[in-house]
Amino acid sequence: MILQVSVQMFLVILVGWLARKRGYLTGESTSALGRLIIDVTFPALIFVQVLRTMDIAVLRAQWYVPLLGAGFILAGQAVGSMLAPVFAPKAQRPTLLFLVALTNWVFLPLPICQALFGEAGMQAVLLMNVGAQALLWTLCVWRLGAHAAEKPHPLRLLLNPGLLATAASVALILAGVPTDVWAKGIGQPVGAQIVAKTLFDALHMVATLTVPLSMLVTGSQLADAAARGLHLQRPALAAVGGRLVLTPLLMTLALVLAKQAGADMAAIPVHVACLIAGMPAAVSCGSFCERYGGDVNLATQVVFASTLAGLATVPLLEGLLHLVGI
Repeated sequence: MILQVSVQMFLVILVGWLARKRGYLTGESTSALGRLIIDVTFPALIFVQVLRTMDIAVLRAQWYVPLLGAGFILAGQAVGSMLAPVFAPKAQRPTLLFLVALTNWVFLPLPICQALFGEAGMQAVLLMNVGAQALLWTLCVWRLGAHAAEKPHPLRLLLNPGLLATAASVALILAGVPTDVWAKGIGQPVGAQIVAKTLFDALHMVATLTVPLSMLVTGSQLADAAARGLHLQRPALAAVGGRLVLTPLLMTLALVLAKQAGADMAAIPVHVACLIAGMPAAVSCGSFCERYGGDVNLATQVVFASTLAGLATVPLLEGLLHLVGI
């Protein structure tokens, strides 16, 4: 399953690469698509998936799962903070830190965890998205833009579409808004439910663009980077090692110690959190770096290399988690 999903991602990235080479995508259009992903399609994906898979019973029973999502981001931040001063020049340190922290926590693990654990695995991934989103749009983006000419304003980060979509979807569930008919497709809609379902289904169509567009943008950025020489230097190698090896080991150690200390957490969310901690860098990293002043060339190198290397490291991590009883 891991190999199949990764190969599919590479094929779509290849289409983006070829589109840039043939001139269908330019630097300007790639940048515009990146902004579209961050401001429109990604928030739509969050809103739709949370409402389609969650309810108030799930949120109450698994209240701690969003904290696990924040946990693998913080683990990456800790590892990146150690690696950046040693392996990267000052200008690239915020990007290296961002790349180590920002794992692919939705696009790649969602089908894998669904195959491994069914609906429980998918719910765990999406619940972790709540905590991860909160840190992405605050700590991660703020540190990424630390050396940018125009630093992101804290208020603008808090009011970004991704975080607002996360908060809105969770708020609707907590408020007890009935979403079974128009969001989950249970039963036949009538009256106002028809309008709600029409709007929701249109938003779902927008949401489905997120993954393919992100990979097309990554392919286009890789083609541009290759034209300038796609060489994995020390910062990129350090980011890949931090993302695929050090961060999952730190996350696994932390959760093993938490379980030994008596923390009451279900087995599936814990396993999923450790697995996500070892996923490749998020395919949207290049878009974020272009938007907030990071090193796009370094980002595209690390996304490509970590996705390729993840074909070997993620299955090894899965075996390690079973070995240690996670």
